[in-house]
Amino acid sequence: DYKDYTPRVAYKEMRPGSWDPKARLADMDQDGIRADVLYGGGPSRFDEPELRAYCTRRYNDWLFELEEASDGRLVGISILPINGGVEETLAELERVAKKGARGVQVDAFPDTVGAPHYSDPVWEPLWNALEEAAIPLSFHIQGPRGMQAARLFDPTPGVREAFISLSPMGISELVAQLVFCGICQRHPGFTFVVVETGIGWIPYYLDRMDSTFKKHRFWTKSVITEPPSTYWYRQGHATFIEDRPGVKLRHEAGLENILWSSDYPHSDTTWPRSREAVAEQFADVPPRERDLIVWRNAARLYRIE
Repeated sequence: DYKDYTPRVAYKEMRPGSWDPKARLADMDQDGIRADVLYGGGPSRFDEPELRAYCTRRYNDWLFELEEASDGRLVGISILPINGGVEETLAELERVAKKGARGVQVDAFPDTVGAPHYSDPVWEPLWNALEEAAIPLSFHIQGPRGMQAARLFDPTPGVREAFISLSPMGISELVAQLVFCGICQRHPGFTFVVVETGIGWIPYYLDRMDSTFKKHRFWTKSVITEPPSTYWYRQGHATFIEDRPGVKLRHEAGLENILWSSDYPHSDTTWPRSREAVAEQFADVPPRERDLIVWRNAARLYRIE
């Protein structure tokens, strides 16, 4: 019940499915979910190198253990640290790739952990490695830019709602960098996912980027040669939970670029009524298009059979 939500939850009050694979699978069965792709926070922001490396490896290994314990129904997205230099990032990418990682995740805003922006050439080896390994790179929303996560606990009326409502918006900055800085053009086999961002903003933003390219590429000396939307449709993806405007604009956002999610076990989740939530959102959507968005796109992207 939404009325039972609270800003602070003790470990013992969390659903066991947050960490126990058997409990997780039971909740998935209740919700009609065949397989889950697991995006987590992880320990990659620690400043102490040895602690960061140990905890990152242990967390990622735990994800592989979950996948094995669930007979492949739980697919973990490995965390890559970015605040220790690109060599550290590449080392963990190589390690998890050898173990069969289906996807990896980094912070959306590297400057928040003291790392260079993704527009910096220092990251070029990462894009090369991801393209060669054919592993999609994910960026989870981290809250609105310039508004610290601690504000979620600010008692000032309206601040919490503002933080939650604005959280998906900042990711457009990242998408613009990946496109306009030429990363997608230089690496056509590189694919990325922006997670929990919703999709209703995508058609407008693609149009905005295309307009920027059309009007300003000459004086800005643009490094890309195609309209920005070209790179999105070829390489970009976004996940959403409940986004009726986005579903209506699904063709403009890209039928093969958008993925439904339940956000279990967080407070935005549709669990345990995901069937109803999908039916409501996709009531007027042809079955083929619904299936693409609800499961086929994710199955293709993460190689889930």
